Amino acid sequence: MNLKNLEAFYWVVTLKSFNKAATKLQTTQPAISQKITAIENDLGFKVLDRSSRQIKATHKGTTLFKYAEKFMRLETDLVAELTESQYLTGTIRLGVSETIVHTWLVEYMEQVQKEFPKVSIEIVVSLTPDLQEGVRVGDLDMAFLLGPTLPFECIERSLCDFELSFLASPSFKGGIGQMSFRTLMSHTILTYPRITYPYKELKARMKEQAIDEPLSITSYSLATLLRLAEQGLGIAVVPKLTALKEILDGRLEILDTPIQLKTFHFTAIYTQGNNTALKEKLTDLAVLISDKAMKKLNDKIKN
Repeated sequence: MNLKNLEAFYWVVTLKSFNKAATKLQTTQPAISQKITAIENDLGFKVLDRSSRQIKATHKGTTLFKYAEKFMRLETDLVAELTESQYLTGTIRLGVSETIVHTWLVEYMEQVQKEFPKVSIEIVVSLTPDLQEGVRVGDLDMAFLLGPTLPFECIERSLCDFELSFLASPSFKGGIGQMSFRTLMSHTILTYPRITYPYKELKARMKEQAIDEPLSITSYSLATLLRLAEQGLGIAVVPKLTALKEILDGRLEILDTPIQLKTFHFTAIYTQGNNTALKEKLTDLAVLISDKAMKKLNDKIKN
């Protein structure tokens, strides 16, 4: 059986679409259809149920899908074993959370250039839900994002943790001495929009203590939130390591408060298929760089 045909079948089932599978494999829908037909002719039975609105594998097709995954993994392992990093080629569309951009992305990209000189990287900065969907439908090859990822077929590796903190300018009119959570929430809060995980965590803590939602200025842009906080327009609720430069320069200070917000865990995700060996090695590098960078950042903020 042709492995390229099997790969096409895998992506049609995974993405539930001939069009999306064609995009993922950089080919046309008729070409994908021909590959599926070739599989069915070889095996003598239908592998896809096309009777319903949503494409799905038949009973025997489900068994084939399990083996397709195994074949693709074996191919990846073989390529990874035999190919040195400096000889790998390709273009990788990498989705990144802005939190990563402000902490260790530069160190990561510097190392990518050294170890993978023939690989091009297209960086897309966006929110975690958008990054997840981008990887799921094949618009992105891999992503560094807030985890864990909602269930779909992907490889997920642990990267790092970020702790949310309350930050304000030294000149903040409310003062920067110790504040109770209720006192904090009496000021304007600068944070991410209401649909994001950090805001939901903040709201959950307010609900626990029966505190009304405060006045807020929200933005998807971390740089904007930090700039507003520097100007004394409110208290920023962001990962403190993303504001390390502002803290070390004395432009922002960490507020002393008994409230400790949830730590958020970030992961790397990618799907099998095109360039899997390359994506696996790039992820291994991300795990290594994030660990070293986070230790360095935490040491700086402690000192």
